[in-house]
This record gives sequence, C-alpha cells and structure tokens, in this order.
Amino acid sequence: MKKQKRTLIIVITAILVLTALLLGLLFLLPEDDDDSSSDTSDETINLIDKTKADDDETVDDPIKKIAIKLQAEEYEIVPGDDDQLVVAGYEDLPVNTTEIDSLVRSLSNVDANRKVADNSDNQKDFGLDKPRSIATVTYHDDSVVVFELGNEAAGDAGSYLRIQSDGPIYLVDSYFAGWLLKESVNYIGTTLITAPSAKSESDGDTAVLKDMKLSGSVRASKPFEFKVNQTDSKSLSTFAYITTKPFVKGASEEANKIAQAVTSLNAIQAVKAYPKSGDLKKYGLNNPYSVCEMTLAVQSMSSSDDDDDDSDTTVTTYYNSTKHKITLGSKDEDGNYYAMVDDIDAVYIVSPSAVPWADKQYGDIVTTMLFLQDITSVKSISLKSGGKTSSFELTHYPDEEDRDKSMVVKSGEKTYSTPDFRTLYQVYMMVYRHGELDKKPTGDADIVFTLQPIDKSADRVEARFYRQSASLYGCVLSDGDFYTVRASDIKKMLDQTENFLNGRKVSTE
Repeated sequence: MKKQKRTLIIVITAILVLTALLLGLLFLLPEDDDDSSSDTSDETINLIDKTKADDDETVDDPIKKIAIKLQAEEYEIVPGDDDQLVVAGYEDLPVNTTEIDSLVRSLSNVDANRKVADNSDNQKDFGLDKPRSIATVTYHDDSVVVFELGNEAAGDAGSYLRIQSDGPIYLVDSYFAGWLLKESVNYIGTTLITAPSAKSESDGDTAVLKDMKLSGSVRASKPFEFKVNQTDSKSLSTFAYITTKPFVKGASEEANKIAQAVTSLNAIQAVKAYPKSGDLKKYGLNNPYSVCEMTLAVQSMSSSDDDDDDSDTTVTTYYNSTKHKITLGSKDEDGNYYAMVDDIDAVYIVSPSAVPWADKQYGDIVTTMLFLQDITSVKSISLKSGGKTSSFELTHYPDEEDRDKSMVVKSGEKTYSTPDFRTLYQVYMMVYRHGELDKKPTGDADIVFTLQPIDKSADRVEARFYRQSASLYGCVLSDGDFYTVRASDIKKMLDQTENFLNGRKVSTE
C-alpha cells in the first residue's frame, strides 16, 4: 500500500514539473508582429498621383497623352483642335467626353489593393510576360508611366499590374483594370441626335417630329410616310398626324407614340469606326432592315384674332427644322440593332426602345376606322349586299336646336329614326382595319358600302368587301387602299342595318 502511494506522488510531481516548463516556454516566446506582412494589410497603396502640381494646386489637365496597346489594336488619345482629348484618327467623329474624362481620372490617381511580389522574377505566373494591355501615359509634368496589365486574380479579387519593367507586381481592382482594356470605339460619342433648340424668348415652344418616311427590307412591299396634320380637311381634323403615302389618311395613336420618342437618339456604344463594305455586310447595313428619314422642328403655337367673328384662332408654325436619317441593320446577340446615323462614319448599336419605328408597318400607323367623317357633311349612304341595295338620304337643318330634328333620314319615301341612324352610322365607321393583304381583290364584290358627301369637291367613300375566309373579308377602298376586316364586323353592319330598316333597336355592341 505504501508502495502505491509513493508511485502516485511521483506521477503527480512529474505532471507539475512539465506544466511549469510549458508555461515558462510560452512566456519566453516572442510576441507576434502585426505589421510583419504587407500582403495581409487592408490599406491601399498609392502608385501614382498626378492630380496636383508642385505648389499643391489641383491640375486641370493632369494628362497630356495616353497610348493604349491591346492584343487586338493599338491607339492613342491626344489633344484635339480644342484641346479636348480624342482618339487619334477619330477627330471627325463625335467624342465621348464622359468616358475620356473618366479614363483620365482613373489614370491620374492610381491605387493598388496590395503588393503581391517585390519583383518580376515570376512575371509569367501573373500574365505579365504577355500583358493584356499596356498603357503609356504622359502626364502634365512630362513624366511617363507605363502600366502593364496582367491576368485576372482568382476569386474576382482584381487584376495584376506592374508600372515599371521588372518592378513589383500589384493587385488592382477590376474597375481600374477595365479602363485599360477598353477599345478605341468606346471613346466615340454616342449622342447621335439632339432635339432642335427653341428660341430663348419662346414660351411653350416644343421640339416635335414634323414628318417621317419609313422604308427598308422589313417593309419592301409598302414603304410609307406620315407627318404633322396641317390640312384643312374636316374628315382629318381630329388627327394630330396623317399618312401621306401611299394614301392620305388619319394616323393612329401609334404615330403619336413614335413622335414622342424620336426627338433625340442616344446609342449604347460605337462598334466600328469608318466601316468598309465588308463591315456593312457584317452588320446587315448593306441591305438595311429598316430606314427612317425624318424632320424634327420646334413647334410654336400662338393666338390670332379672327376679324370675321372676333374669335381667337390658334396659329401653328415651325422653325429650326433638322433632317436626319437612321439606318438599321441586323441585331446583335442582345437584340440591339446595328445602326448608322446621318453622315457619322461609324456603326453603333442602339436599343430597340430608342427606335420604336423599326418594325412598324403602314397598317400599324394608319387609322383602323373605315372612315371618320362628321355626319353633318354626309348627303347619302348606300349598302349593297346579296343583290339588295339599301339607300339612305340625309337632309340637314343646321339652325335647328333640337338634335333629333337637325337631321332627317329617309329611305325611299319612308322617314326613319334620327337617333337610331346616328348609332348605325357609328357601326359603319367601326368596320375596323384588321390586317394587310398581299394582293388587291378584284372582280364583283360581295358587299359595297358607299358614302356621298354634301361637298362635291370632297372625296366619296366607297368600300368593296370580298369574302376571303370564314373569319375575314378583303376591303378595297376608293382611294386604292386595301386590307382585311373581320367578318364579324361585316355581319354586325348588315344585321344592324336590317334592325334599323325594320324599326328594331340599333346597337354598336
């Protein structure tokens, strides 16, 4: 028993001695130096700062010249005629001053995230044996710095950069690296069309679309034109825009939407300066998909006294007209159009939203109504169907205050309800344009609608309807226009005419 106690005491003593030795070693070890490694520092390293002169005053123009060498091209950015920096050789193209100013700011004061190597012994590991970009920058003090951009670091940490041959290698953020990788076309200006300016003394004058002509392969069979409505025609008086080719008609709300969107044009970016014939073919501009020729102007509206009845009339005039031509080719992988504008010798990409007219057809722009004419200007209407013709003679009494007595409707010797005929008149107008026809129908029509105006100098409306299918009729108008209408609209026209002639309620529903 005594022997076991002695053994236990020896073991405990040995443990205490070992513990004391370990504690002693811990206290004797040197403390960690927090500044022993620059690689783990969160502080950035300033490599270049040329924003101030020797007198500590801010420099307005810190860079004189930039030369960029990429794997695909080399170019220089130099002062132009007005001392604005511009890509050499692009002096006659618009300048993207915003991009150039941002590039200058980035190269005038350069920070690195950290140093990754003290020298370039292992430059190949960082992609600096074959740099992705070399930027040679001449600063305001005539000092020259060469920036060499290597590979991207793992994990989106940035890219490797060197600013002196065989010197240290740094890690810079991806934003700065992006500036060194931009192609020359990025510095071509993207503001292609600006709205014409109103006079300084003007009050309420507005830039507007005055006229537009649309052509191109997308509408090879029917190019068309529309313009601001300046006619005296009563039948067109309610339209802000009218089509002028191939037919003179009122334009739909679609024309107004286009007009509101086209007084200026900005591209996403330029893709090719001074394109050759091969470039035009590549971008689909040798056989343009869509072409827009338009006139912008400032619209001024003023009041003018009418001497005849002492009332004010509105007089609309236009000034500062500018003409533009926009040519669209094929689309890029993002669905944007390749485009050329006016006499700017460069190919751009533009968003579809910037060119809302690109796909529009005549049928999208022209009014969908069969006609739009004040009933007070109508002398007679006839409807021929199935060998039967229904004719209506209208007599107007403009001085009559009672609306129902201001017009008398007769068919033969019988007088019919004026309110019901007004409803039937709406039904006739609502035989809507539905779609386009490749070929004009000919021969004897199944149904013929004729409207004769009171004014002999005004155009008569004649619509000839030809059955195309169970759901469609072809419509040929007296002005030469032709398109499709729904069979359901034709049926409503015939049914409501029968209701009217038989004294039944007429409905537009």
